[in-house]
Amino acid sequence: MQQTLSLKRYSGFTLIEAIVSLALLAVLSVMSYQAVEVVMGVNERSRNDLADEAQLQRAWQIIGRDLMHMRPRRFSDGLGSVEPAYVTDPSDFGVRFSRGGGPMVRTNPSGIRRVDYRLNQDQQLIRTSWAITESPRQSEGSVLTLLDNVSKVEFNHLAKSGIYSLDWPPINVTLSPYALPRMISVTITADNGFETSRLFAGVVSD
Repeated sequence: MQQTLSLKRYSGFTLIEAIVSLALLAVLSVMSYQAVEVVMGVNERSRNDLADEAQLQRAWQIIGRDLMHMRPRRFSDGLGSVEPAYVTDPSDFGVRFSRGGGPMVRTNPSGIRRVDYRLNQDQQLIRTSWAITESPRQSEGSVLTLLDNVSKVEFNHLAKSGIYSLDWPPINVTLSPYALPRMISVTITADNGFETSRLFAGVVSD
């Protein structure tokens, strides 16, 4: 009987062993919690990256369709002024041109629309369009936010001379008001420094 009691005494944990075990358990619990937080953070960033990528691809598709359907059509602002078929705003980023391929309805039987791209003060790339029969000074048009957190957008235009220019018409160059760029390189820069570019074929109209 005495021998049995002695074996039971030695088969248990000492106080120090119990404290060490509890400490290890606490460390493992903290590590497991941190690992879960890391995984959740990665998943959240992945969802945000996917959302940003989807927004970017959608923007490129819209820009590409607009440029593909450019038309050598001048545009009246409804107040006596007539804009060239394609024109940039030299004071700030801004591009405006006529594009076809729109729905042919009674109020706009040609389906041609006037499209404007520019950055607003909230660093958003905004696309605004009007029917060719509307006036930008009298109508707000159809406004669409393409991208958020954009620091810079550049439309670089290839002229008949073979020279690229951010301005259209190029500075000190006289072009027909119906002239369109032969090639357009578009570069979008995000506020985090990420930069992406696409090259689009223009229309030979001069």
